[in-house]
Amino acid sequence: MSFLERLLGVKSTISARDVDPDALTVLHRLQSRGFTAYLVGGGVRDLLLGRTPKDFDVATDARPNQIKKLFRNAFIIGRRFRLALIRFGEKQIETATFRRDPGADDDAAAAAPPPDPDREGGLYQESDNVFGTPEEDALRRDFTVNALFWDPATGEVIDYAGGLKDLRRKVLRCIGDPDVRFREDPVRMLRAIRLGSRLGFSIHPDSLAAIRRYGSEIAAASKPRLFEEILRLFTFAKSREAFGRLHETGLMREVLPALDAYVERTGRGKSPLWAYLSALDEVAPDLDTEHRESPRYVQENALRLATLLAPLLRERLRAPGAPSARDAASELVRDVVVVPYLTGGWRVPRALCYDLERILASLADYPKRDLRRRGTFSQPWFFTALTLWGIAADAERDRAAAPALENWRSQFNAWADGPHPPRRGSYVPTDPDKAGARGFPGDVPEDRDSLFPGDRLRGRPRDEKAEDATGEPGAAEGEPRKRRRRRRGGRRHHRRGNGAGEAPVS
Repeated sequence: MSFLERLLGVKSTISARDVDPDALTVLHRLQSRGFTAYLVGGGVRDLLLGRTPKDFDVATDARPNQIKKLFRNAFIIGRRFRLALIRFGEKQIETATFRRDPGADDDAAAAAPPPDPDREGGLYQESDNVFGTPEEDALRRDFTVNALFWDPATGEVIDYAGGLKDLRRKVLRCIGDPDVRFREDPVRMLRAIRLGSRLGFSIHPDSLAAIRRYGSEIAAASKPRLFEEILRLFTFAKSREAFGRLHETGLMREVLPALDAYVERTGRGKSPLWAYLSALDEVAPDLDTEHRESPRYVQENALRLATLLAPLLRERLRAPGAPSARDAASELVRDVVVVPYLTGGWRVPRALCYDLERILASLADYPKRDLRRRGTFSQPWFFTALTLWGIAADAERDRAAAPALENWRSQFNAWADGPHPPRRGSYVPTDPDKAGARGFPGDVPEDRDSLFPGDRLRGRPRDEKAEDATGEPGAAEGEPRKRRRRRRGGRRHHRRGNGAGEAPVS
């Protein structure tokens, strides 16, 4: 790395050694078959910044069916625009065909009514994308720093939108006219907040002005997408920065009005909310959010929402004539989380809301030492609640809570390290590409914490020895198979007669 690269913190080239080997396999195979294929998106951006990408995406001129023929481990997904997921064990490489925004001569655009720019949400993009060239694919993306391509054959970084210049300047700039692009897809406003907070970039003045001007049109976006993007603001331990920008731009007033009103009446920049989010950012990197069978597993989404709502709950419980902690938590979850994002086909999952209510209500109980710990410890939400107690104590600088917290932690650790039955249930994720399943593709489902409303917990698996070759439960090997008797219900089956209308035999 040259002196200038070290000074700016941005590389000018990418080494193949830094790229995932499976992504290189996909790129080389596509190029060896005569197709154009590039590494694209956030992976290129992060490699140039010297960061470790969370995933690698590939764009190519090969059509989805052609990709599937080249890779036996490829699966086609998507309804609006089909793409291929090439799986390598638990990892998957998203491989999409170059596309462009539909024009007036495209069938999809011609069939749709022309947008009305004067109507609220009138530029919201609903038509499907169509196949295009690499340059068209780059220019349809949201921000210039996400429109960088890397060619493994030449090692060259291809820049169609000026992303390299913005990387060096640490500026997040919208591609095209921000007034139009943010109205086409209002969720881009939240992505700008999240990406700017994660990278430490400033938002370009033109893009920032467009967010403040058209923030109210975010109501035209899909409610599940909005809720998903709000939860993503917590990622990479940057929630304090992200929600601070959300409030400064006025978007918090549109997506979380109750939270925005709380910040306004509690001192804006001095609001207790910021101390809660800062405390969450400090502990987030050390939390176990992957091993669901562990007693120290943290329900990530529940903890995020609980941290966001905890200062509001504290305020409600201090008011005269306040309800019980459980009732106040239930009302808060309903008013802030459930009702604003309720649609005809989706709602925030009930299991997540139930655990969130219990976690919030526990804030009023943890100083006590006379609770039945063994029954409480086995609850799937308890360790998440214990984590929230520590966050609340740090945010409020409550030194008096330290002895109670230490007592709870020592008791829980003794229980967790001792013999106890594992939690039951294996997770069955919903396929988000089926019409009946309304989930978020690309999210990793979490136990009781998933945003997939169709997910279910399945009980303990059957004993394999007691299943026959067809997979049906039967006798173990060497034992005679028992015949199943069909059980009949209903009143008429308990009567025995010789025919219709005859009296039952006594």
